Amino acid sequence: MSKKKSIWPIVLALAAWEGYRFYKGKGIFNKIRFKAQYEALAGYLETHHPNAICSNIVESNGGWSCVVNDDGREFVIYITKTIGGIFLFSEKDE
Repeated sequence: MSKKKSIWPIVLALAAWEGYRFYKGKGIFNKIRFKAQYEALAGYLETHHPNAICSNIVESNGGWSCVVNDDGREFVIYITKTIGGIFLFSEKDE
C-alpha cells in the first residue's frame, strides 16, 4: 500500500511538467499551440520555398519566428499578424 502512495508525487510532477510544456508550446505541443501560424507558414513556404523544412515556431518580439532550411540555405522567417488577421513574413539570412 505504501508503494502506491509514493508514486503519486511522481505522477503529479509529470502531469504538471506536461501541462507546462502544453502551455508553452514545447515539443509535440508546438504545432497545436501555433496551428494558425503553421498553416500560414505552410502556404508561404509552398509558394516561395517549395522544398524547405522549418524548425519549431517560437514567439519573438510581438510575433513568431522559425529557422528554415531550403536545400542547404538556412534563414530565419519572422511572422507577424496585422490587425485584420493577415500574416506577414520577412526573411533574414543567418
